[in-house]
Amino acid sequence: MRKIDDEMRLSASDLMRFKNCRHATTLDLRLIELGDLEPSEDGAEAELLQRQGDEHELAFLGQLAAHGRRIVEIPKDGVSLEESVRLTLDAMLDGPDVIFQGAFLDGAWGGYSDFLERVERPSNLGAWSYEVVDTKLKRKPDPKHVLQLCLYSDLLAKVQGVSPEAAHLQPGDGSRFTVRLSEVSSYARRSRRTLEAFLTERPETRPEPVSACALCRWSDRCEERWEAEDSLALVAGINRSQRQKLEAAGIDTMAGLAARVERVPKMAAETQRKLVAQARLQSARGAGGPPSFELRDSEPGRGFGLLPASDYGDVFYDIEGDPYFPGGLEYLHGVWFRENGEWEFRAFWAHTREEEGRAAADLLAFLVERMRLYPNAHVYHYANYEVAVLRRLTAQHRTGESAMDQLQRERRFVDLFKVVSGAMVASEKGYSIKDLEAFYMGKRASDVATAGASVVFYEEWLQTQQQSLLDEIEAYNRTDCISTQLLRDWLVSDVRPAAMPWPALGIVPEGGTLSNVGVEDEELDALRARLKPVSERLGERVAELLLDLSQFHKREDKPTWWAIFDRLAQESEELLDDLECIQGLEAVGEPVKVTAKSFERTYRFPAQETKLRAGKAPCVKPASMPEDVSLRSIDYDTNSLVLRRSSAKGKLPDRLDLLPPQPLRKSVLKNAVAAVTEEIITNTGRLPAVEHLLRQALPMFADGFRPAGVISNDGDLPTETSRAISTMAGTTLAIQGPPGTGKTYVSALSIVNLVRAGKRVAVSSNSHKAIGNLLKAVVDRARAEEVRCAVVQKTSDDGDDDTHPGIACVSDNDAPEIAAADVVGATAWHFARYTSAAYDYLIIDEAGQVSIANLLAMARCARNIVLVGDPMQLPQPLQGNHPGDSGRSCLEYLVDGHRVVPSERGIFMPLSRRMHPRICSFISNAVYEDRLRSDEGAGNQTLVSSSGRDLVGVGMRAVVHFGRSQVSFEEIDAIASRIAELEGATYRDRDCRERIISSADILVVAPYNAQVNALRARLPSTVRIGTVDRFQGQEAPVCLISMTTSSGEELPRDIAFLFSLNRINVAVSRAQVSAMVFASPALLETQCRTIEEMKLVNALCLLHEHGGDNF
Repeated sequence: MRKIDDEMRLSASDLMRFKNCRHATTLDLRLIELGDLEPSEDGAEAELLQRQGDEHELAFLGQLAAHGRRIVEIPKDGVSLEESVRLTLDAMLDGPDVIFQGAFLDGAWGGYSDFLERVERPSNLGAWSYEVVDTKLKRKPDPKHVLQLCLYSDLLAKVQGVSPEAAHLQPGDGSRFTVRLSEVSSYARRSRRTLEAFLTERPETRPEPVSACALCRWSDRCEERWEAEDSLALVAGINRSQRQKLEAAGIDTMAGLAARVERVPKMAAETQRKLVAQARLQSARGAGGPPSFELRDSEPGRGFGLLPASDYGDVFYDIEGDPYFPGGLEYLHGVWFRENGEWEFRAFWAHTREEEGRAAADLLAFLVERMRLYPNAHVYHYANYEVAVLRRLTAQHRTGESAMDQLQRERRFVDLFKVVSGAMVASEKGYSIKDLEAFYMGKRASDVATAGASVVFYEEWLQTQQQSLLDEIEAYNRTDCISTQLLRDWLVSDVRPAAMPWPALGIVPEGGTLSNVGVEDEELDALRARLKPVSERLGERVAELLLDLSQFHKREDKPTWWAIFDRLAQESEELLDDLECIQGLEAVGEPVKVTAKSFERTYRFPAQETKLRAGKAPCVKPASMPEDVSLRSIDYDTNSLVLRRSSAKGKLPDRLDLLPPQPLRKSVLKNAVAAVTEEIITNTGRLPAVEHLLRQALPMFADGFRPAGVISNDGDLPTETSRAISTMAGTTLAIQGPPGTGKTYVSALSIVNLVRAGKRVAVSSNSHKAIGNLLKAVVDRARAEEVRCAVVQKTSDDGDDDTHPGIACVSDNDAPEIAAADVVGATAWHFARYTSAAYDYLIIDEAGQVSIANLLAMARCARNIVLVGDPMQLPQPLQGNHPGDSGRSCLEYLVDGHRVVPSERGIFMPLSRRMHPRICSFISNAVYEDRLRSDEGAGNQTLVSSSGRDLVGVGMRAVVHFGRSQVSFEEIDAIASRIAELEGATYRDRDCRERIISSADILVVAPYNAQVNALRARLPSTVRIGTVDRFQGQEAPVCLISMTTSSGEELPRDIAFLFSLNRINVAVSRAQVSAMVFASPALLETQCRTIEEMKLVNALCLLHEHGGDNF
């Protein structure tokens, strides 16, 4: 940021600093305009990156010259920006291959691009145009790099008269990253407009703790101000939402919080108790007192309930990683342990991607051997990073997975951060291990004293190979391991109540500690060897995928166990928005004995959405280990349920939470995957359809491949689709149906035509409900066309309430009705039992939510496979960390990264019968590459207010609020006002029939249970309100969508949840004529950590650009 002749000049780096923290921009302005401040100097890490970045840029320039590219360099030193801009235009008109240091200036924005590369796309320059290429040292592209690319690309577009389609980064590993500008430009433009408005309006700012503080040049000044003001920002563990609730209650200092006795409105009692204690202890410490702590109330499975007894064989573990390595590199695992009576440190180093996998394997081999030698030992670490990294590395490198799995099953890893945070409140300014060292060890003295410093040293070593640098890093890691040991010892000897029972080990195999690990590894190695013929015949990618799929269901089960243990350690209120749980149960009366060995108890619970259903066996909290209970019934109208439990397990408590059930035994699916894999290995030739899928081959028809397109674009799409399906020749075909395009209609039509031709059809999906919906459409169509069609659905309960008179429901997999039926609907659990093709076709509905592994399990039951769905709507509900392609849905895998299925690979249904063109145009542009359009009937729809105002369209209504995380009363008020605006409005449907809108014509969608509950309390009961998961497949004239959260700082989950393009697609596309998204404008400026996150937020920015409030 500079001022030239009283005009502000802005660059991409100014934009990034603003997005990180507005107060930093305020201080930058003060430095420029008043000059009375002095920022801190750049740290060693920043200087290192700048030097290496310059070297990388020059190296890339040399590579281009060596390849004979014609290059024009624009002079920069001693030349004004305006002159450089003129020289850049002259060079562009001349048309060289590359322009180095091309300059741009438009209004306040300007700068120097690293490179402009010529592309053969016409522009005002001639038959060519240019695209931006920037070199970046960081091997993984960063959002700030893309903001810079977008700025230069927009400036470039004004010069050459055509917008570039893409921009490029040349990372430090020699690869190239390309971004489609349409997927990020709305976000970048919004960011620039916001900074421009900020510079004009100059709103007052104050320092707020944000993630960028660690590298900010103003951080020291902000900390000085917080200290001077005794700011709430200093309270360890407090978040912005909590600070705002306190400030609303008149508490704006740590001393004021420490003295608070009265309840703070809208704050949970336990949260307030913890914050008050934190402020009191910190205040005393700040006044010169010694380090101190207070114990929290104990609870099984939390705090000291996670801390086992000490053992001679215990290991203390820490990791160092380098985020600047391509994709990041975990370059050092350090362990501290006792050997022959002496403490010993061992380092597992890795300097390449291959070595990273080997180091993880060697570490796990060491831990397995150690735990076998000392069966009561544990592995201690601080915070979740170490375990999360090992989970990722074992899956990514396909090594040590069985060891990692069993170590967790036996509960060998102990996270001391969870112990500390759940058991006590400490007087220090934070809860990092270095903060807690005040209790048990002296101050560190080393050049490498932080994780950031270790990265600088490691990057320096990569350049110089100087051994002393690695020695310093190893010493730092060793100290972290020793600190972990001393923390554990202090907790056991000085803090933990002596009378508390020690937690038990987890699930240990009958053969003893980790006895199953070697057997599982041997089985996997044997399968890898047996897949070599598949690699030669179908390709290495297919062989690798089959190896990964053999472990899919096991990998899916692992996080289920992890999640149960994690939730046992969480605060109860954290579970309210967890759809896998039911939070806050309170008993109604005493337990009632119902059998000789069991009793039942009734509970009430707060209104919330949940996936738990009657008949499930959820786990209960509090508990030290997973304990299940039978959920006998649940009533969502009265928010009550009944639990049954064996008398031998003891009385159920008065208050509890329900957690996810333990994983189901998936032996049927696992065995089927193994059997199908065996057939592919032996090349029986019986499974051509699934082999086509695995190879991502073009579909095969009776007349061969159809590279020009599976169907003609000129015919009737349902008819052409049915014909294409009928001529499939042992193959897999994808049918992509965006919202409202009638994929159920087309599927039912095709199935009835197949039955008419004497074919048998299997119908499957992830849920009995989805299967049942399609079967009902089949029955209705068959009756209308007078086609004899026997339809059977295999359900888990033959007393299903939502049955159809034309569907025979059975619960036995071997029921005789199944063998006699023309169409059979069931989940993978049924079709995985077939050993040969009993059906001509397997139709997978909602295939975007069905895993490749489950499709593989079903592959033997049919000769042809049709995947019907949309990978751009709700994705499959995955739990595990799956390597390679194995975590993709079957439809996602076949479409292979395309938002729209290529015409030679499948059928795209381009016509929405639901959405008015004004809504459809946004969905088409944001999601479907402008390939989706409305049919004539959808365009007939209108919505006119009682005053005659046109209400048709889609857009975002800005609702200003602050500090809201999972409930926004401001958005609830705005939605209520919108519903009032709609009162008396006239809706004309696609058939030109008119009616007055009622509350039943309105869907209201919110992301969180708490907001859903608050909306239900405020709005008429006839308005349908829920999360987006509830409404897939439904439609209404009006859909109102609450984003709820105030800003990226208040997100209760990650960006991918709230901003999911798939979820926004489903929510907006429920609307027939009017969709309005209610959102805080600060959400449009959410700080993004990855390019993928930027693409997600871009969708909301695009929506704001598309419609705004103008309807």
